[in-house]
Amino acid sequence: MKNIEFKEKISHGTKAFPVAYYPVNYTHPRYNMDIHWHNECEFIRILQGSFELNINAETYYLSKGDIAFINSGFIHSGIPKNCAYECLVFDLSYFRKEINFSNTFINSIISFKKEIQILYSEKDKTSHAILENIFQTIKNQAPGYKLKFYGLFYYFLGIVKELNLFTNNLEFKSKDQKKLLQIKKVILFIQQKYMYDISLKDLADSLDLNMNYFCKFFKEITQTSPIEYLNYYRIECAKEKLKESQLSITEIAYDCGFNDLSHFTKVFKKYTNMTPRNYCKQQNITK
Repeated sequence: MKNIEFKEKISHGTKAFPVAYYPVNYTHPRYNMDIHWHNECEFIRILQGSFELNINAETYYLSKGDIAFINSGFIHSGIPKNCAYECLVFDLSYFRKEINFSNTFINSIISFKKEIQILYSEKDKTSHAILENIFQTIKNQAPGYKLKFYGLFYYFLGIVKELNLFTNNLEFKSKDQKKLLQIKKVILFIQQKYMYDISLKDLADSLDLNMNYFCKFFKEITQTSPIEYLNYYRIECAKEKLKESQLSITEIAYDCGFNDLSHFTKVFKKYTNMTPRNYCKQQNITK
């Protein structure tokens, strides 16, 4: 299985230039942004349509032209609607190594003591223009683009500091960190056990919580129920297996934790608006 783990293990960019650019539209295998996190920071820019972005239990509604910033380690997911968007993923700690006078401010972001403003619309003329320029620089990759990227990003941080486009996040206490760690733990449990018969009680027990509190807690952070997420994850795994394995549709259904083909087909259609067989036809997969 590739590219569907809750904690991403993808290398973004290179050691010398830890910056990666990803354009996404409805044909992209990860068009719907499933719940995940990574050690890098990320900018998301909406080119058309709308995008419902969830970050650490907060929901943000983005439309064409909007740009969002996601800090390192934050749990996030997204639902695009008739949307084309692009992502810029980068290692903020690399900037800390380069220029000493910026280290204090960058360290405060990495340690969550300061939280940079998340949304930037076209109304935020100065900061938005810099971010637009950053995306164009990475996309075009003209000679000197790496130097231009570093200069533009430091300039963006300078504007953030000048215009106070951040909050002193002193309320990010241990209980908040504990919640995020618990969510990461239970979804890691799903990731490792999705092929087995998992009950709601099993999921709650993985965190030593009663089922009612667990359901409320899970939905508060992820905006979905535990069983809905389990089924969603199973279908994402099934889609990958349909593409990459020689197993039949029935074998894949059982391999992804479903007890019968009819239930698998029903759930698959719920999340993809098509049957597994029609999905195979759309993707030119022979089964």
